[in-house]
Amino acid sequence: MICLPRSNIIIKVKGLKMVNKVNTRVTVDIPTIDHKKLKILAAFHGKTMREIFVEIIEQGLEQYPECPKNHTPNEKTKKALESTKNKKGLKKTESVEELFKKLSN
Repeated sequence: MICLPRSNIIIKVKGLKMVNKVNTRVTVDIPTIDHKKLKILAAFHGKTMREIFVEIIEQGLEQYPECPKNHTPNEKTKKALESTKNKKGLKKTESVEELFKKLSN
């Protein structure tokens, strides 16, 4: 369950496989007035509430481009990734706290 900050929207997600597509079922708790608006909007446009909801989400997601940062690893990171791939210099720990202690040394 995901609670979005500064809102009263609660989203529950479960995997759902559909014909030739993998979708995710999302249950959204929204205020009653917004539900009524969504229902009216769908009826006005001759669409289902699901279709309107998906369109709204797709338009909203366009406002948030993928991470703008450059994620090209530098030499130090490349070396660490290569070492990890070759299982060199790995540290085994029993807990997260122990891991951070070892990493800080």
